[in-house]
Amino acid sequence: MKKPYIGITGFMSSDEALHILNSVPFRAGPLVMIGVLASLKTIRGVKNKWPNRYPTMDRIAGIFPDHPLALNLIHYNTKEKDTLANQLIAMTEIGGVNLHGFQLNIAWPSLDVLHAYREAYPTKQIVLQIGEQAFEMVNHSPEQLASRVVEYDGLVEYVLLDPSGGYGKPFDSEHIRQYLLALREKNLDICFGFAGALSPATINLVEPLVKEFSRLSIDAEGCLRTPKDHLDLNLASEYLRRAFLIFD
Repeated sequence: MKKPYIGITGFMSSDEALHILNSVPFRAGPLVMIGVLASLKTIRGVKNKWPNRYPTMDRIAGIFPDHPLALNLIHYNTKEKDTLANQLIAMTEIGGVNLHGFQLNIAWPSLDVLHAYREAYPTKQIVLQIGEQAFEMVNHSPEQLASRVVEYDGLVEYVLLDPSGGYGKPFDSEHIRQYLLALREKNLDICFGFAGALSPATINLVEPLVKEFSRLSIDAEGCLRTPKDHLDLNLASEYLRRAFLIFD
């Protein structure tokens, strides 16, 4: 059975990842998703406009810890979808031995690409992010979105509803709830999750959803940063502590 996770995205070093994992208050419960951002620019060695969120290619493998609670994922985005399969294969090698899989920050990636990647790497896990563009492509309709997700059943382990996209846009629990209801009706073998301006100050908003929907996952990024856009370890640790209390 796929385990839900409490995620933090934007790690730049193994020290940050281990600091967060060492702050986990329980040894049972959700996994801790260690999210590392990457893109086609990473593969090409081009500097990203978010240099404190996107590590260089040579640093990525060293960030991921060998830890029983860690779910180590590369959050990948690209504008060149035609070569996505080759990009994922390259990033899998870059990710190293502790990489568990990907979150695809790509609007409705090709099913053929995912089938091919599954054949090459059957043990890797995939999170399908539903970001702003993906919501637009289904007309912001819960029913249309759920029908589209059906096509990915068996190809992805998780679907993450993320209208924020790492920019800290406010979280609307009732809005997310309508999508979760539509997805639950499909009886898919997929775990669902959501993101959007989550932090120690807003984590209480997820509690009603956690009670209503089983095996939910969450992820946080934009609201766990310092003014200079580094991961704020104090904020991240407190977010994780409070989230575990809710999920427990």
